[in-house]
Amino acid sequence: MVMSLIYSSHCRLPDGHHFEDGMESIRTVAAAQNHVFDITGFMFFFDRKFVQIIEGDFDNVANLYKCIRRDARHDSCRIVEFCEIPQRCFAPGMLAHSIEFIRDNAAELQVKMRFLNKFIGESGRDSIKIRDLLLSIASELQKKSHFPKGNATHRSGFAAPVARTAAGHA
Repeated sequence: MVMSLIYSSHCRLPDGHHFEDGMESIRTVAAAQNHVFDITGFMFFFDRKFVQIIEGDFDNVANLYKCIRRDARHDSCRIVEFCEIPQRCFAPGMLAHSIEFIRDNAAELQVKMRFLNKFIGESGRDSIKIRDLLLSIASELQKKSHFPKGNATHRSGFAAPVARTAAGHA
């Protein structure tokens, strides 16, 4: 059983090089821990909000989310969606790459994702539309020439809807 959790939170990282340092710290810890706990996903950032998709075993996803809620680099954590999915959408390493992309391209993401903000506050039967929108944006970002490629083992980009990933806010 693969579980998927989408959450949003308010970023408490200061702007400038402190933001970049904070994102690098998140990326480093996430890359290491998510590999150990077989967590995959993708992180988005806009309007001073983090939005993250986390995939994995029920207990591992639940335990990671407990850690995320205690992380002082953000507050106001809110689960947007928590559900079982037929297969992972992201490749191992993709979450770390998405965090690296945020670190280096936060301004670009602000412009591209501002419209998503109105949907993050909504949940219920339409929440799958948010998942589809996030997966579509993740796919588009991965195609950019400046999206980090690193050593992530992609299945060939996205699996069915997307591909597999690793990382988190631990």
